[in-house]
Amino acid sequence: MEEKIEIKIKAGLNNLKFGISMDEVKKILGDPDDTETIEDSEEPTEVWYYWENGITVFFEGENKKICVCFETDNPDATLFGKKISEIKEKEIADLCRKNGFSDFETEDEEWGEQRISINDAVMDVYFENGDLVSINWGVDYDDDGNPLFL
Repeated sequence: MEEKIEIKIKAGLNNLKFGISMDEVKKILGDPDDTETIEDSEEPTEVWYYWENGITVFFEGENKKICVCFETDNPDATLFGKKISEIKEKEIADLCRKNGFSDFETEDEEWGEQRISINDAVMDVYFENGDLVSINWGVDYDDDGNPLFL
């Protein structure tokens, strides 16, 4: 894995693009440290954890599972050129607005974190005591539920 971890909204992570196969992810990141299948939705989601890099990869698909979402808690990961460890809760809205995103929702999670969803960026940002804890971002979908790959 490259040293730099760049969050690319609606596109992917570094050179990992949404829509790539599990094999393609494995070629770049290697074997995951842990895996999980989440059966909560209509189709199961396969989750690969890379603990050392602070990266989680989510795959969905009926016949062929493809990458649809990433999550990171790596403090050196960058969002819009800024390290996520340097982004405070009060700054995230301005940072997103400066980069063309403005549809926000805020919710307090039952486990104690605050979640700010930036819907037009397909991104959830989690904070604890004002400090960014993790970012989850995914592919966008059209009105028919088809993924829009950038």
